Formats: sequence, C-alpha cells, structure tokens
Amino acid sequence: MDSNHRYPAPKAGAIAARRHPEHEEDIKTKMDNKSIAIYNILDSSYPKEIRFIRQSDPFRFLCTVILSASNTDESAVKAENNLHSVLKSPKEIADADLSLIEELIRSAGLYKSKAKSIKSLSAVVVEKGMIPETIDELVKIPGLGVKSANCYLEFIGKSAVIVDTHVKRVAFRIGLAQKDDATVVYNAIRREYDESLWARISMTLNYHGRVCCHSRKPECNSCPLSSICPSISAFS
Repeated sequence: MDSNHRYPAPKAGAIAARRHPEHEEDIKTKMDNKSIAIYNILDSSYPKEIRFIRQSDPFRFLCTVILSASNTDESAVKAENNLHSVLKSPKEIADADLSLIEELIRSAGLYKSKAKSIKSLSAVVVEKGMIPETIDELVKIPGLGVKSANCYLEFIGKSAVIVDTHVKRVAFRIGLAQKDDATVVYNAIRREYDESLWARISMTLNYHGRVCCHSRKPECNSCPLSSICPSISAFS
C-alpha cells in the first residue's frame, strides 16, 4: 500500500470517533472495556500508517492483492511488477491471452486461477471505466473474495474489516473472537467496534501478528497485550 494513503490519526483517546467526534460516547457504549483496551493498546503501539503493499495505483494495488493470496506480499509485488512491465493497462490485460498472463505471474503461485481473476477484473474496469467501490459489486468479480474486496475498500478510504491469517490468529488468542475462524473473527470485529474503527483495528491486529504474536513462537514477554491476553499462559 502506498505511504501517502493515510489513516486518520485518532485523537488523544484512541477510541475517538474519527468521522464524527460528537459520536464518541456512542462508540464507547458499543465497545466493552476489553475491546476498548485492545484497541487503545494496539493503536498506541503501532504506526499510524500501516502498509503491507506499497502501491499507489488502485488497479495495480488490487491486482497485487489478488496475487498475494497464499503468497507473501513481497512475492506478489514482484509478480505484479512483472505483469505491468508487459501489460501496462487494464485494457491490455483484458485483451491478452490468458496464457501470457499466467506466464507473467507464474512466480506468485496459483497462477492459473489468479490470471483468470486479474483478467476478469480488467474486463470489468474496461467495461465500467472504474473499479467498483462497494463490497457487493466487488465480490461479483470472479475470483475476488470478501478479504480482497475489503483490502481494496480500506485502500480507498472506506470502512472495511480485513481478516487474514494474522488477524484471525491474534483475535482468537486475545479473546476478541471465540473461534480461530475467519467468519467468526469478521463478525466479532463488526460487533465489537464502531464502523469508523474497523480498518484501524484490522490493520493493527495484522501488524501485531506479524511482529509479535507469531504463529509458532509468540513474543509474549514483550507483547503490549500481555496483561489482558488469556492465552499467555499457554506460551509461557
């Protein structure tokens, strides 16, 4: 994601209503004490700008998101750069043979299904003149799932709950969700937090999973959530 695309920084209290400060009390009412604590600790512990994919162009960003499925962000970026070096626009991709797209993105893995998704996305952009900006329209694009659609919505500044493997793991361990399941975590975030905070809590949970709450050896001794995490005894 591009570093120029910024989150609105919360005011002194991290639960400040970002879009409507006058609604701060409504947000506090919706969130229980633990949810507030989790949000505040993560928000104050990690950068106000969190970007895992550095790309400023919306179309190229979404292509990279598609390529990042079951893959590292770094590998996805390299594959997208390779694609863009040959096919430089949505129209060129839409008109290209599928075999060429497959070859250009082969390094990203699952290249056959990803090539179809990118070609379908390109055809939609050519037809509509833009990328859809609602979850309902985005998931109609073949191969574009809820997670990828929400990544794009967050990128363009809309509210979005993004649940990947890191978010799923962390949310379950800290007791935000009752199951290590993407749908359960997705619904828990939507239930526990005001819509204006969805993107920020998603990104800080993700960041925390990458730098601290690792899958095999979480760094519990240095974890900012250690005082309220119910799973710490399992890894001590």
